[in-house]
Amino acid sequence: MKAKALFSTMATAVLLLCNGAFLGAQVTVGSDKTPESFSVLELVSNQHNGMRLPQIPTTNARNAISTAHGTEPAMMGLTIFNMETQCVETWNGSVWISACATIDQQDLDAIDLGPGTLIGKTCYDIGEGNFGTIYRDLTGHTPNRSDFSLNSVRIQYYTFTSPASGTIKNVRYVVKDPKGVLVGTQGTTLLSGCLEPGNMANSTDIALELDFRDDLNSHSGPVYELTRENAATVTITIIYYNVEMNKDMKAPPLTAKLQDCFCCGASMNNNTQGKEFMCYNLGVTSTTIQSISPDEQAKYNTPDDEYGDLYQWGRNSDEHQLRNSEIVSGPISALDTYGQPTGSNVGKFIINLTGDNINDWRSTRNNDLWNFSTYPSNNPCPTGWRVPNTTELQNIFIGSEYSVSIASGTSYSSSSGNTWLWSNTNSPGWLLTPSGSSTATLFLPAAGWRSSLRSSDMFLNVGLWGYYWSSSANLTGNGAAYSAIFSGTYVCTGYNLGARAYGMSVRCVAE
Repeated sequence: MKAKALFSTMATAVLLLCNGAFLGAQVTVGSDKTPESFSVLELVSNQHNGMRLPQIPTTNARNAISTAHGTEPAMMGLTIFNMETQCVETWNGSVWISACATIDQQDLDAIDLGPGTLIGKTCYDIGEGNFGTIYRDLTGHTPNRSDFSLNSVRIQYYTFTSPASGTIKNVRYVVKDPKGVLVGTQGTTLLSGCLEPGNMANSTDIALELDFRDDLNSHSGPVYELTRENAATVTITIIYYNVEMNKDMKAPPLTAKLQDCFCCGASMNNNTQGKEFMCYNLGVTSTTIQSISPDEQAKYNTPDDEYGDLYQWGRNSDEHQLRNSEIVSGPISALDTYGQPTGSNVGKFIINLTGDNINDWRSTRNNDLWNFSTYPSNNPCPTGWRVPNTTELQNIFIGSEYSVSIASGTSYSSSSGNTWLWSNTNSPGWLLTPSGSSTATLFLPAAGWRSSLRSSDMFLNVGLWGYYWSSSANLTGNGAAYSAIFSGTYVCTGYNLGARAYGMSVRCVAE
């Protein structure tokens, strides 16, 4: 009976509200208390009952409402309970706002870090502006631009992987977007919601979809001509309830930058030019390494994920470069029209133990194998990228010189405009920071090399030295090719001579 009486009272209240234009009514339900001056409707609980919002069974059903009526001004403020996410959600005129993750930055900072990982793309270059070469960022940065008019770029997924042990539930997200580059964040800096209201199984993935605006390449948009230092940022924080700890915790937040300059690269020629490099070695398959910044790569605690493949000079990506590829004795003479191995030799690392033509995996020398105007199909890099030439490798270091010894634990400011700093925290290698930049723009890990002079114990100096091929052959002497090599106390870029049969890293540059 009490329930019926309450329903009857509420029905009366709704009728009064519906006629409020005529009656000027303010209503209190559950008490004879006079409503506050700012209230149209007040509900006073009897400490046993609450207000039940309309229950919408699925997110798709909720979206159907906003698809049909979302442009109508009268729908702003519509509030429902989403049974799928188990959250109260309100339509703000462009996006559904969830009450599950309503939180401010101070609250976020107060939450302890916990296990779990979040990965996704962290840098976008819209490739539209041209500040002039003094900014070093803009030389050739348009071929690999992020075009947000394409759905494949505009819609991005960020994946949270739950901890390997323990019990977590109520997984939520908070997205901070100060410049409003996401759909639905104009006028607000936070986007929040629920990913998994119940328990989340250990070591499983759940994806957060973010929709970027399709006008971000516009010259009147919020990203045009932004440098690295003032890039638009989107910071994603995943929050969950840790049952064992009896508190909320968060995974390490991820920040994506949107800018009008290349994501990874280096200055050249005393900071007057720049060259865009891939952000990781060729052959790296870890999506984590592909998505994090150079500074974060240097701190990564599984350096093997960063090393990538080891190529013999002049060869394409036929799987010989894999660190577990089979070996075959050489040098070989059975070659196709592009100068590559044929038959059973395809995909195998060619060793030379006889001493004949010991610097090459071929019995006849070809200096143009990585001349991509002659043999374009030999390019091991993805479309839009190529192996750097020896001049490019030289010019990211010390210009007219080509090698220098560096005291252990010190940085070196080169005449290229880059400061070189050896990282030995987790992943050994060199961090390059252009003059004027507050963050590193390139990390070159010490991935070691693979010897062609032995049939076992072939991998040498892994974690101690880095060896990186150029596309330039030495046209005289013993058939070597130019490369860059370095350790924590020595750097030689561009003019080191390496045997073409050796396996070395490749760091591609933009074409």
